[in-house]
Amino acid sequence: MVHVAAVVAGIALTGAALVFAASALAAPEPAARRVSQPALTVPPAPAVTPLAAAPPAGPERLALVFRAGGASYLSLADLPDGDDHADPLETPAHGALHRSSDRDGVTAAVAAVAEQDVPADHLRWLGRRVEVDDVCTATVVGFAVVARRQRTPGSTPPTDAVLRSGHAVLAARLDRCTGSYARELAPL
Repeated sequence: MVHVAAVVAGIALTGAALVFAASALAAPEPAARRVSQPALTVPPAPAVTPLAAAPPAGPERLALVFRAGGASYLSLADLPDGDDHADPLETPAHGALHRSSDRDGVTAAVAAVAEQDVPADHLRWLGRRVEVDDVCTATVVGFAVVARRQRTPGSTPPTDAVLRSGHAVLAARLDRCTGSYARELAPL
């Protein structure tokens, strides 16, 4: 019985200690020890005005610039030739082929392409301005089929053979500038 009484007394003391601890936590601090906290204020969110949607910027298109037959050209599309190009453009109707041998050891076959024979998605280049190598501005003044291939010493292939076996492209003729690449400038 003594043992049970001790347990009951311990429980009573423990309960009293818990009540005292809880009341101590809930008791207000004396005024001298209280530190006033500034009220936390959150500024209102700024008004958001929707911006006009900008047109999506496409990747800048750089195109190869090369010389053939004394003129500068901008490469627009690969044509069927001895190389395996992915999705080449069908060779458009063109004028007579002319051969040129440039100083860089390249033989070229060049033939003018009339505007009505240029595929519509490439015809848009006519009259466009391009910047060549970031130093010279040129304008597209016409179109041609151009095939180029490295010269073999002692060999002079027929011009039509150059078209079949050289690297053939639909090209935009530039009115000036020589270089390696060009990018289209915004219309005036």
